Amino acid sequence: MALIEYSLEIHAPVATVWRVSQDYAVRYDWDPFPERIDVVGGDAQALHRGSQVLVHSKLGMRMLVEFVQVSPPERAAIAMVNGPWFLSKFAGSWIFQEETSQRTIARFRYTVVTAPLWLRWLVEPAATFYFTQVVKKRLAGLKVYCERLVAAEAAAA
Repeated sequence: MALIEYSLEIHAPVATVWRVSQDYAVRYDWDPFPERIDVVGGDAQALHRGSQVLVHSKLGMRMLVEFVQVSPPERAAIAMVNGPWFLSKFAGSWIFQEETSQRTIARFRYTVVTAPLWLRWLVEPAATFYFTQVVKKRLAGLKVYCERLVAAEAAAA
């Protein structure tokens, strides 16, 4: 089992970071991972525990995930229902912690268990490397998008 965790400081209110992270209308503007996201169980405007989302990655992988926790504006957590052949388990949480009214610590944490068991010694390090890069790129994209949004809102005010 691999635990991948990365955090980044975002100069934006926690409510803004939460809203951007969960708004599928703007997700493709900042998130480099998905090619497409389909909400297959639940309402895209009001995701809740039990909502299911089918994520198509830009590498062609598909993963059906279910929200196991949704606690705005602090936490969203998912668990894989069905995914690529090399994952037996996958879970993730996005945690947003307010540091100040204009600064948020965003932490993405993924747990990965690869398959098949006899090949885990090879597949798990590769999957860990891949998902570590994904986490860093996703957080960097979220940071840039949120900070530009806050700057644009301040300039318009």
